[in-house]
Amino acid sequence: MAQVNSWITPGSGNWDNASSWSLGVLPSSSQSLIITNSVWKAVAINSSTPVNFPGSMTVNDLTVRGSTNTENTLLLNYFGTVLPLTVLNGLTLQDDGRILNLSSGLVVQSGTVVVTNSQMIQDGGLVRATNTEMHLSYAEYDLTNGVFEAGTVRVGWPFSSTFNQFGGTVVITNLVLGPGNPGDVPPGSCVSGYALYGGNLSLPGGLTLLDPNNTVNSYLQEGGTNQTTKVYIEPDIFGNSPYFTLNGGLLADNEVNLVGDDFAGVTLQQNGGTHIVSNSLNISGGAANGYTPLQSTYQLNGGALSASNINLNGNPGPAAFTQTNGITQAGQINANGYWFTAPTSTYVTLSGGTLACSNLFSSDGGYINQSGGVLIVSNLLSFGGYRVPEGPPPIYTQYTFTDGTLVASNINVGGQWFIGSASLPNRISNRGTCSLALMLVISNAVEQLGRFILATNATIDLAGNASRLSFADSSGQTWSGSAILTILNWNGNPQGGGAEQLKFGTDQSGLTPAQLAQMQFQLGSPPQRYSAKILNTGEVVPDRVLGASVAYAKQGNNLVLTWPSGWSLQTATNASGPYSDVSGATSPYTNNISLHAQRFFRLRQ
Repeated sequence: MAQVNSWITPGSGNWDNASSWSLGVLPSSSQSLIITNSVWKAVAINSSTPVNFPGSMTVNDLTVRGSTNTENTLLLNYFGTVLPLTVLNGLTLQDDGRILNLSSGLVVQSGTVVVTNSQMIQDGGLVRATNTEMHLSYAEYDLTNGVFEAGTVRVGWPFSSTFNQFGGTVVITNLVLGPGNPGDVPPGSCVSGYALYGGNLSLPGGLTLLDPNNTVNSYLQEGGTNQTTKVYIEPDIFGNSPYFTLNGGLLADNEVNLVGDDFAGVTLQQNGGTHIVSNSLNISGGAANGYTPLQSTYQLNGGALSASNINLNGNPGPAAFTQTNGITQAGQINANGYWFTAPTSTYVTLSGGTLACSNLFSSDGGYINQSGGVLIVSNLLSFGGYRVPEGPPPIYTQYTFTDGTLVASNINVGGQWFIGSASLPNRISNRGTCSLALMLVISNAVEQLGRFILATNATIDLAGNASRLSFADSSGQTWSGSAILTILNWNGNPQGGGAEQLKFGTDQSGLTPAQLAQMQFQLGSPPQRYSAKILNTGEVVPDRVLGASVAYAKQGNNLVLTWPSGWSLQTATNASGPYSDVSGATSPYTNNISLHAQRFFRLRQ
């Protein structure tokens, strides 16, 4: 067992003064060193100590603790790092005990470094604890310069603590913020974090933020460089949402996982700096009790973000990527929800800055919302599918474009595309194809899209009263042979050049006759369907009325039928006929269904 050698001088003094120690000899590797007596003091190891008394630079273990109205400080005073102060078996700082390292060396070879209600300050030099654990509890570590190397550092074990890096180089194999287990701390009593203001931080074991048992943990980066393998953020059991903020500097990692759960969603907020993710940025939400949505978000307000892939998983709960400014460069963005639940969805929201990617895919009732900024998709922008809440109707995947700029080589619309009104024309650049499988709605805007492909039955809605939508010459594109393209709310001029226009190319060759035969205008009230024709300017307008249809509504035992003017109502007892005119029938016509077991109706001109 090591001998105890205590500092007995009631004031400050030098480490290499033997009379200041209880054993009357200088510290050695066989001793437990204790600096705990009262009266404020600093015990200094000066530059002469490792030269003149090298044997005193190794001790078995070391304790520095304050006393009543006393702060005790071990001052490592510019003695360099060639012969560091070496602690063989553990270092304890307690209750206003401090270590102030000024360009000196401190090595803890084994045991545990416990800092409780105390502070370590390092301005230069070296601190190495690579084979030990460091626990900060109600404690603070401040590094302004120098090198800090450690195996495991637990910040907030189990009470609130911070590690502040203003410069220098830090390498921590395993950084743990907050308590490791919910039972290690009373609920809500731990607020801990790492703050990087400058210098270089390396985390080979990754950066993990968990907030179990209502604790609150945070990572703040204002500058410097943080290189880590992965970032993982989750509330954890009974947890809050951890705080992760990047305001400046460089954050470089292989992978980022923002994981919401049953207790909270999570947010990573970037206001500046550069974030480089060499592989995937993964965002998934949560849901309390499986029903109450808890959204997880990557919020980019400034700076630059680069990621190979950005994956939004709305299956567990809502997941969002939101950009108000800055620059994002991604290989591919995948936003996938789950088709059968209401609160699970994905959100890609752009209101400023530039978001650039090769492909952007959104499915299962997800939302793409653009109210500003520039969205650049160099290959394919595709959104489609739907999700079903507790019952119908389904919620289709939507892209709402109200302002900004869209540059997309190819666009597949399998959901709903809403193009908002604008005073400036041609906000959209689409040099390739635009495939439509559901609905495109344009409101008082002038836009030019690429070559049109009708993938299945679809609708173009010219909402407002001044919508002008143009496509490139599409005669060379293959359309689904059985599909119909319906044009709603057209308010143009049958001779062309009206307030609302729908164009394909610049002349009559913009569509083939077969393609024109697959287009119908729905106009009037009650609505009638018209065939389409193309003018020599490429504008498509209504041509002639197509076969009308009967609309019906049930009122008690009556079926009320309505149809457009110019048509006569016929009836039969079988679908195949024969049909005969209903004498004196005019729209609307009331049929008592209790008088006939089966009755079929059709129209004739």
